[in-house]
Amino acid sequence: MCQQSNPMSILPKTRRALKHLVFGETALPEEFTVGIVEPQTEIALWLHGMGTPIDVTCRFSTACSDPFVLCLSFAEGRAPAGKDRDRLSLKFCERSGQKRVLGEIGLTWKETITAAGSEFFLFVPRNARNYCLPKLQLYAQYALHAYKQWKTVNTSGVTMSFLHRRAAMVSFILPHPVMLGSIQDELGGNIFPMNIMGDLGNGRFGFALKDSRRAAHLVERTGRIALSSVPLSHSSVAFKFAAHHFKQSVDWNELPFATKPSSTFHIPVPVFALRVRELEVEKIHKIGSHTFFVARILSDERFSEAPGLNVIHGYYQAWRLRGRPADLKASRAEDGFNKRGHYE
Repeated sequence: MCQQSNPMSILPKTRRALKHLVFGETALPEEFTVGIVEPQTEIALWLHGMGTPIDVTCRFSTACSDPFVLCLSFAEGRAPAGKDRDRLSLKFCERSGQKRVLGEIGLTWKETITAAGSEFFLFVPRNARNYCLPKLQLYAQYALHAYKQWKTVNTSGVTMSFLHRRAAMVSFILPHPVMLGSIQDELGGNIFPMNIMGDLGNGRFGFALKDSRRAAHLVERTGRIALSSVPLSHSSVAFKFAAHHFKQSVDWNELPFATKPSSTFHIPVPVFALRVRELEVEKIHKIGSHTFFVARILSDERFSEAPGLNVIHGYYQAWRLRGRPADLKASRAEDGFNKRGHYE
């Protein structure tokens, strides 16, 4: 005798199937922590619109979050001119394999910062396209993201437009190192995590700090900073130090790790640092929510080739682990451990 299916038992299975179809294997956090050896070799950043595409992977930094502003550096006399400045686009591509395009940001020129031998062009997004997820999943994730933004009370002070948020998501296809920035002068010192930064070529480095927090003004005051690359094993320490952005100074003797003086400025840096770069601020540019600093690299020391702490967008992590649902789920748990120092 045949048994009839219970409609009530089919309904949960149908819901799960629809959820899987729409959202994929798992819900994706905005930010994933991963270990990557410097310099990263996963993603190449290509500038289109000036004839032959130009590799600008090592000439790029985010300059501000609200509005979302990107910085590209050019050697003096080689920057785009006239209408060409508004025809440019950035393509985020696989460095190897099929060299697929994983995301694009159309650029509109905003302003230019000049320094000896270099020009730093600031752009806002004209459009943004993300190819890391199938369209149905991508739009569903966008809708979920918009709903969470609407439901959550905004305490960050950053109010990005939806276009700028989508462009920021694309920008984090490129792995962003998380570093600890140390400052020190006669009035005291501090150490805090940073991840809005990038090499600008010609011996320069760009980084942005939120203008409403003390860290930005401390760097303005001292005019110098030491950036320490963080091993993945110490990632939770770096995230715990986010509160230091609001502090005037810290007691170096109360840190949960030993420090050593940097080679040029003698600023305390973690003994576990994989790499330490010492920067002297050359340009200070206030944009919106952030202050953008262009600095000259005075020293660059590497102490280890171990994987360093980086953050990437969840959509890109899903693409990296496509077809491996168990690994994607495990990476979510690992991400939580990296941020909090324990599994939930």
